[in-house]
Amino acid sequence: MRPLIGITCSRLIGGGWGSYDPGHFMDYTFNAYSEAVLSSGGAPVLIPVAQSGDSLDAILHHLDGLILSGGADVNPRAYGEAPLAGLGDIDEDLDRTELELARRAMSGDLPILGICRGIQTLNVSQGGTLYQDIPGQVEHSINHVQKARKGVNTHSIRIDEGTLLHKTLNRKKIWVNGRHHQAVKDPAVGLVISARAEDGVIEAVEDPARSFTLGVQWHPEGTWKTDPYSKKLFRAFVKAASGV
Repeated sequence: MRPLIGITCSRLIGGGWGSYDPGHFMDYTFNAYSEAVLSSGGAPVLIPVAQSGDSLDAILHHLDGLILSGGADVNPRAYGEAPLAGLGDIDEDLDRTELELARRAMSGDLPILGICRGIQTLNVSQGGTLYQDIPGQVEHSINHVQKARKGVNTHSIRIDEGTLLHKTLNRKKIWVNGRHHQAVKDPAVGLVISARAEDGVIEAVEDPARSFTLGVQWHPEGTWKTDPYSKKLFRAFVKAASGV
């Protein structure tokens, strides 16, 4: 039986009622996440933003794995900082749901794959901090907001040997895509750095004490059809969710 993989949603305003209703939110995520999970042997299900503690527990009871997907900036209030000039759009309801979902999933050792905002959510949920805006806070940083299609790898990362990421990909260096201006600054207690970009920006963190807890700053769902390492990453995650 396919393992059930929950994928968090982001929100946007719009839809059938038109722009005249500014409170008309839509839960959404890009179908590439679901396609990658399905192709890797999992059964994808979407998790909308509107949740309570009880509803999250009910959802997690049935899940075999969780993908924390990409989306808006995390409110710096969640890690005790005031907003800086480079901070982008935030969604307080999305933060509340995803941070609580990540905490509960971590406490139950549910296999987790965090992607882009997802690595940031994972880190903040455990007490870590973020760079609110890489260009404004990291000297000599490369361009992490590449103007390229999502399926194009644009910069390289260095992977630390002995980590889950290294064991999964069996490589010390790969090329990745990316479109982010925030990143992990101080990893939370229990999370270790497993990859960095050429400028030192953290590109992956993981928890070696858990079965499969991995966050990546790039977007493997955008390249899994053509990039073998993105495909390996999703397959390893779904395999862990299968309990194999």
